[in-house]
Parts: sequence; structure tokens; C-alpha cells
Amino acid sequence: MMKDTIQKDLVQAMRDKDKLKKGVLTLVKAGLTNAEKEKRAELTDAEELAVLQKELKQTRQSVSEAEKVGREDIVELEKQKIAILESYLPQMMTETEIRQLLADNGVVSGTNMGVAMKTIKPLVDGKADNALVAKIVKETIA
Repeated sequence: MMKDTIQKDLVQAMRDKDKLKKGVLTLVKAGLTNAEKEKRAELTDAEELAVLQKELKQTRQSVSEAEKVGREDIVELEKQKIAILESYLPQMMTETEIRQLLADNGVVSGTNMGVAMKTIKPLVDGKADNALVAKIVKETIA
């Protein structure tokens, strides 16, 4: 389970006095714990992944907001956080792999967007950025 790995890495970050990693892992651990409390059961691997992706998405939004106001110090810090979060995610699919998956599952030009997303979503869940998948699907069905 990802929670155990994060706990071990959190302890190591504390020993190494790595404040940034400790802060990021504490935040992720809190998110996982809160999700477990809401569910009132242990999280599945997919649910743990969803919590991690939510944190990653929020951090990316922080980067874009900081860039808009010209705060390079915040941008650099948030990018370091993104690198830490991404190290816990599985290898993401490339654009080529997503296009191949669409072709293999019969999503071609003229396919309804809803049908296409319904077909592809379960296959890429947790393995690809949803915004990238939606962009590729739009290009494919256009």
C-alpha cells in the first residue's frame, strides 16, 4: 500500500531533516487518512492514487497562479513539490500510447465525446493525465 511507503519515507525525511519532503509527505498522509475516515474503511490502491493525484493537481494550480503574479520563488518551491509527488505515481502514459489505446478500442473520427471518454477513462485511470486524455480524444474524434 502507498500509505506504508509514504509513512516510511516521511520518517526518513524527518531523520534527514528534509523539510520540503517532510511537509509534502505529511500533507499526503493527512489526505489519505482523511479519505479513509470519510470512507470508514481502508482505501484501495486506486483510491490512494486518486488522493495523490488530487494533491498533484492542486500543486500544479499553485504553480500557474504563482507564475501569473510573477512569484518565481513560489514557482520553484511548488515544482520541487511536484517532483516529490510524481515520484509516488506510476509511470504515466505517453501521448502515443493513449492514441494507440483509442485506436485499439474503436474510438475514431465521428465518435461521440461522451462515448469515447466512457470507453477510454477506465483504461487510463491513474495512468494518464485526464486533461491530456480529453485533449487527445477531442483531436481523435474531430
